[in-house]
Amino acid sequence: MAIENRTLVSKAAIDTSKLGTGGAMNPEQQTQFMNFMKDYSVFLRSVGIINMLSTQRYLDSIDVNKRSMRTQVENGDNPATGTVETKRRKLVAAGAIMPYDISFQFMKENIEGDNINTTLARLFAQQFANDSVDLAWNGDESDADPFLKINDGWLKIAAGDADTHKYDTEGSKDYLGKVFPSLLAEMPSKYFQLYQEEDKNLITIFCSHAVNRAYKQQLQQRNTALGDSMIVDGKHVTYDGHEIFPVGFIPDGVLVATPFENLVYGIFGQSLQTYHDVVPRKTRHEYTLLADFDMEIENPDALVIADDYT
Repeated sequence: MAIENRTLVSKAAIDTSKLGTGGAMNPEQQTQFMNFMKDYSVFLRSVGIINMLSTQRYLDSIDVNKRSMRTQVENGDNPATGTVETKRRKLVAAGAIMPYDISFQFMKENIEGDNINTTLARLFAQQFANDSVDLAWNGDESDADPFLKINDGWLKIAAGDADTHKYDTEGSKDYLGKVFPSLLAEMPSKYFQLYQEEDKNLITIFCSHAVNRAYKQQLQQRNTALGDSMIVDGKHVTYDGHEIFPVGFIPDGVLVATPFENLVYGIFGQSLQTYHDVVPRKTRHEYTLLADFDMEIENPDALVIADDYT
């Protein structure tokens, strides 16, 4: 049923045969396209995806200071002791293009016949989701790589923001005894208090698959029932109640602790466009997907990034 739903969502969103020579998606198609991305990517389902109404949007968060409570003064002045701090971040969507060329010969020989347009549309949307997650983590506008330079990703933003918290792993791979506890120690205690009663897992530790496997191996060495389960169980593990979430695009040795929703991916819905052009002189079909998007950290104070800074 899940595969059928994905196929239907993909077809409704970007079936090139329905768009003819192409054009902008209508609001319903925009929503369906974003839903398909989230359906395809577990990670995108969880982060803060924002459908931007223009190429720029502000993100405002409010923080209230602690210990502002006082004894009431009867029939007298009760001056304000609490302060409210507003933090503003900004999304600025950058335009990106995904162009693909398919030869006439391939279209003649493919075994799917007329269904190839829907299949290709689905594959393009899946690749757009994959590239989005990759760029969201690793984007760097100063990089020479034509893919990475599209936009700054969360790692670049977090490393360069004075309001995020940093932990130097010094190359340590003792995740159980040193790295994970030290990483969480850098997180301001107020965020643990805010999330403790609701769901401690809201503060997640993001890492590479290699780090996740190394942590599991360290648990296996403890000769406990939990350690035994690591050998046969592919489920995500936790540290002190916080989920360890491996992401294939995070470099080995880099770790991030933050709530999922603090990682914001904004996409300008009206920029979503798909085109299908037939070019007989070059004996090919040209498929093009256009989109404007940006990444940001909503509250940098609620994020810790760890790396080997030595």
